[in-house]
Amino acid sequence: MRRIIISCSFAAALAIAVLSSVQAQPAAQAKAKPGKSGAAKVAPAPSYGNADAITEDELKVYDYFLASDQLEGRYFPSRGYDTAALYVASHLAEWGLKPGGSTTGTNGPLQPYFMPIEMAAKTLVPEDSKASLTAPAAGGGRGGFGGGAGGGQGGGARGGQGGGAGAAPAPPTTTDFEYGKEWTVGGGGGGGGRGGAAAEALDVSANLIFAGNGYVINKTKINPYEGIDVKGKIIVVAGLPPELAAQQGGGGGRGRGGRGGAGTPAPAAAGQAAAAAGAPATPDAAAQPAAAGGGGRGAAPPNPLGEACTDFLTPEQYGAKNGALAVVTVANFTQLATMSNAGAAGRGGRGGRGGAALNGPPFSPVKFVQTPACPAAPSVTAGLELTNALFQGERVNGSQIFYDTGSNTKLDSFALNAVKKLNLHVAVHVEQGHAENVIGILEGSDPVLKNEFVVMSAHLDHIGLTVPQPDGHTVNNGADDDGSGSTGLLGVAHAYAAGAAKGIRPKRSILFLWNGGEERGLWGSQYFAQFPPIDLSMVVANLNMDMIGRTKNPNSVDNNAQHFLVDPGEVLIIGPNISSDDLGQTIDTTNAGYQKLKINHFYDVTAPDATHDNLGPQPNGQRIFYRSDHYNFAKMGVPIAFFTIGLHVDYHRPTDTPEKIDYKEIQVISKTVAAVGWQLSNQQGRPKLKSVLPDQLIKDMDTAKKAGWGKITPVLPPLPGEPY
Repeated sequence: MRRIIISCSFAAALAIAVLSSVQAQPAAQAKAKPGKSGAAKVAPAPSYGNADAITEDELKVYDYFLASDQLEGRYFPSRGYDTAALYVASHLAEWGLKPGGSTTGTNGPLQPYFMPIEMAAKTLVPEDSKASLTAPAAGGGRGGFGGGAGGGQGGGARGGQGGGAGAAPAPPTTTDFEYGKEWTVGGGGGGGGRGGAAAEALDVSANLIFAGNGYVINKTKINPYEGIDVKGKIIVVAGLPPELAAQQGGGGGRGRGGRGGAGTPAPAAAGQAAAAAGAPATPDAAAQPAAAGGGGRGAAPPNPLGEACTDFLTPEQYGAKNGALAVVTVANFTQLATMSNAGAAGRGGRGGRGGAALNGPPFSPVKFVQTPACPAAPSVTAGLELTNALFQGERVNGSQIFYDTGSNTKLDSFALNAVKKLNLHVAVHVEQGHAENVIGILEGSDPVLKNEFVVMSAHLDHIGLTVPQPDGHTVNNGADDDGSGSTGLLGVAHAYAAGAAKGIRPKRSILFLWNGGEERGLWGSQYFAQFPPIDLSMVVANLNMDMIGRTKNPNSVDNNAQHFLVDPGEVLIIGPNISSDDLGQTIDTTNAGYQKLKINHFYDVTAPDATHDNLGPQPNGQRIFYRSDHYNFAKMGVPIAFFTIGLHVDYHRPTDTPEKIDYKEIQVISKTVAAVGWQLSNQQGRPKLKSVLPDQLIKDMDTAKKAGWGKITPVLPPLPGEPY
């Protein structure tokens, strides 16, 4: 059984592994033979910038290290990821590639290869987070849903007892509600928000109004707030508009992503939560909305309500625009079950920081400023007992609210009893952290063209630790995702560096970029595009490798009908058909004269058709074009090509291990990418974008431009805790 053994010698053991890792040497060049004149003949230059030097044995060494249990799944950020970054940087330094990272304050020879990313984790502190409701004394208490007009029908007496006939009205009572069990921030559970998303501090006390599902929809002239002033109040809502409920598969509950533009966290939060729960992150997570201008893992499918803040307003958006202090959402069935489980399990100190969360606090980049379409009021989710108390004595009771929400029944708006006041205090702990991209540069030989770049990329991170599997395994190794792409990029960098040492150098410069945080929402590539160390207008193309190590074989049987996996000697290429015919022609011509891979364009579309991307969830397909680091280059107007082998049975599972990798496949794809990069770095012209681009890409390009992406930014010096 494979288990993680954590000891005080961890750092030393890994340092020894890095220093002692075996490096396969480039293939030896033909020896010069003396001619008739006695002068040595010059051996012919290797094809495509020494690409022939990439070997299977070399690649196997890299991938076995990157996918080892000791790197703990390379979660971003983590010590395992830092170790992977050190491993890559140590090779770049050994091979003599120019550092592309920090230029000041570095310690040792490796930190100059790092592009530091300042991180912070805002973690909700459950034991310090309080909710209480001041309300008229009721005849009943806090049993199951009930308590319509005229008094409660439930059990226990925590809510106080009603007065008898002729008695003076009892004074209002204040009832406390336990965090995690009876209310949460975001979508349910006892952690710091939606699936581990960062929490924000909150301290409000106000009267309440109920506003149905709370959506203002312009095209149907729906406004649940007519005649109601929400300024200085807390809005209570339940359910979704029918259009959104249908898109989410019915159910009526306010599920993740349903608010379409409310600043929903990037889909990576789902991956973190899934990994912590021992389940794979959803392959179609890219279909979930990402905050505008943020790093979300792909573009959202069209919202049936239209554009947020233009065609409709969510409750949070309406609340922020009109002075509401917060929004309380009645939990759906799934959220109630989560709260119930959290309550049954109990909670420890600090919301499980450092213990319950297998991959540590919910860090995110400090410099990423969420820019939703319009401001949104803070929101919390009310469980069964809080919902029951909120509607105690009102025109509809908690039971009606809950079940009408589930059946998508229209609910009228009204102000709750003026005596009722909800007090919310959300306590948040802030922790500082660090992470890094890794950058090496091979400077071009042409005095003018060396100022232009071909960027080759892969992502170095994966999804981290999981709960123990039946065999005791606790690591999502990520041998293919994206150990294979990172391995291939190392092979290309080594071959180019060895060639340069022998005078084989391209005209344009080549930038090798190992991105971090791809699994968290394309964070590393967003950081590079948003705060680039080079002029992005001088980037000729981006060639991205993500999952290039698996092919069909007798052991690759997969019951997931949405997965597509290539045959040996085949590769999926995404991007040229969508954005650049010129780049596609360069790839086809180079491949035909070199590795002769079978090129498959199945995913090279942005919408399914009869022969493309028609296996994934309809009507949007897998949307692979939006789902890896190349997309942040596409947002900047850079022609891109994404090389991959598709999705397989071990995708985002602890079973993605190095013995299953087809190292011949990595070799031929890496050599092809190296050859294409060589052609791009030497050809006279640059590939151009198509005159007509997808609407979503145009929109995202405009958003990035308005957000100020692409301005050359000095790389930060090493941050506290940065590895060296």
